[in-house]
Order: sequence, then structure tokens, then C-alpha cells
Amino acid sequence: MPFSSPSSAHPIAGDQIPPAPGEEITLQISLSAGDLAYAHLTVPALVRAHPQVAHRIAVVDLCRPQRTRIFDPDRRLPEPEFSARVQRLRELALHLQRDGLFDELVWLEPGSFLFPALARKYTAEDMAETHDYGGCANMPYWAAIDAPSTRFVLHYDADMCLYQASGYDWALATLEVWKHYPQAVFATPRISPPALDQAPERNLPSIHERRPLEHVPAGWLNDWFSTRCFLVDRHRLSPLLPLARGRLTAEYRLRRWLNRGYPPSPEMLLFRSLGSRGFRRLNLADPRAWLLHPTNKPPAYLTILPQLLECISTGHIPAAQRGRSEIDLVAWSEFLRSTTPTP
Repeated sequence: MPFSSPSSAHPIAGDQIPPAPGEEITLQISLSAGDLAYAHLTVPALVRAHPQVAHRIAVVDLCRPQRTRIFDPDRRLPEPEFSARVQRLRELALHLQRDGLFDELVWLEPGSFLFPALARKYTAEDMAETHDYGGCANMPYWAAIDAPSTRFVLHYDADMCLYQASGYDWALATLEVWKHYPQAVFATPRISPPALDQAPERNLPSIHERRPLEHVPAGWLNDWFSTRCFLVDRHRLSPLLPLARGRLTAEYRLRRWLNRGYPPSPEMLLFRSLGSRGFRRLNLADPRAWLLHPTNKPPAYLTILPQLLECISTGHIPAAQRGRSEIDLVAWSEFLRSTTPTP
């Protein structure tokens, strides 16, 4: 996994030199045992996209999800296989750090003292479960926001694929317009490749996200806060915490007692708490950056991933993928077969 550590694009700031925009941003990438098969490919690509950030942190989730009504860890993540994968995850994270991708590793260990503290600050006093009701990450997202000291945190899940034009950084572009959107707490690049036809009915973040959109000069504002990728302003988020308060706290306590939909996903908690209070996510419209996400990662996906990442880096993608945030594996397999020279 060769990688050359990106060099700083700005000098050390002295008293008379204002901070460069990137010095307000920490890049944070989350790693879990589920990322073992591809993180050595996706993580370097994500880090290279943001050479001007002040700091780079990996939050490493070593916890086995707890049992819920719909998630059985003994069936989905049996032992001792899960512990063996956790050990490999430790080794992978250290390897990525040695290769210069991360300045710091934050280890989330079972039973960590961090979880009650994060719950008190971000969710609710008694909502400290490591994973949500479906077995997906919970505490890793709050740790991702809490660990950095910079005002802005730029987060990616390790399975995300990013297109970004040369010389452009969507996070830095966000900072240039941020003051114009005081109700925005989170931001994201386009969540899917833009349609070639830029007619108003086609020029949307995606063709399948059904939340109401407010068109603004930089893109769109909406009330859904995806945790796959985001830039969060910790200064704006802080006075809105903890997220579960009042009637929402009572509802989740009832859900826990009934064992239904508890613990909530971070996305749902953000939506229920921030969205209902009028706060929004800014979706940039600039076509120079966009995301793709794999819904599933079967062997066929892992086989084509190196080629897929290479194509995404140049913006060379199947027509069927445009406007869709989830990777269309069939379309990509056909596309790569048609574009790969025959020996």
C-alpha cells in the first residue's frame, strides 16, 4: 500500500499571518472491521483529495455491536472470527498511520469511558450504546466530531468514493460561502454525479433523495444529515447539543423500553433534532466534486474496485450512474468490460 504523505500547502502561521482555510479543518475517516477488504484503496484516495487540512484522524471502531430487536451479533458477527477481524483492523490502522495517512488514531474499545461522556454531550445522558438498532455505527460518529480541535471536521466513511477535479477542494469551497448560510450546520459535495443534462428538473443532488430542497446560490439546503460524508461546523453544532432533549428524549426512552427502533441511528437523531428546529445541510451544486457509495460489497465489487476508483478519479463513469448516489454494480461491470482493451 504505497503512499507518499501529502506535504503541507501552507507555512506555519505566525502572529501576523491569518490562518489558511485548511487550518480550520480536520480530516477524519472512520474505520471498522467491515472496511478491511477495501480501506487500503479508498482511504489513500480520500486523504489525497484534501492536502491542506490541518490534521488527519482515523476513528477506529473495535466494538462488536450490541444485540437489538433486529440485530443478532452472534449470527451476524460470530466469535472468534470477529475478534480476529478486529486484530487485523488494528494492524491496518497502524499501517495506514505509518504510511503517513493519519496523524492520530482514536481507538474505540469495548467499555470505553469515552462513550458515557460522548452520550452526555451529543445524544442523551443514557444513550451511550456503541451501535444503532440495526448494528450500524453510533458512537464512532460522535467521536469523529469530538476528537478534533479545529472548528470544522471533514468526515468520510471509509467506503466512500469521491470525484474531485484537479485544483478544487469542496471543503475549502464550502468555507468560502459558509457565512451566507447561518442555518447550515453540515455540508456535503454533490451526493451523486451530476446529470449531463442540466435542465432544472435534472439538476438535483440526486434523482432519488426525496427530502424537500431549498435552492440557494451555492446549491441546496435540506433537512437530512447523511453521515457518509460531511463537513460539520462544531461552533454551530455546539449550542444545539445534546440532540435528544425534551419530548424526543421521552420518546427514545419509551422506544428502549419497548425495544423498537432503539438506539436511533445518528442520521435519524440529527434529522429529528436539527431538522425540526430549522437547521439544514448545505449540498454544494458545483460539479467539480461528487460522491458515490456502494450499497453492498460482494466479491464482484471488490474485484473491480481498483478500476472503478481510477475511472471515478477522472470522472469517466457509466451514463446509468449519473444522478444516482448508490453504485450500480451491473452498470459498472458492463462499462469496465467495454472500456478495457482486449489483450
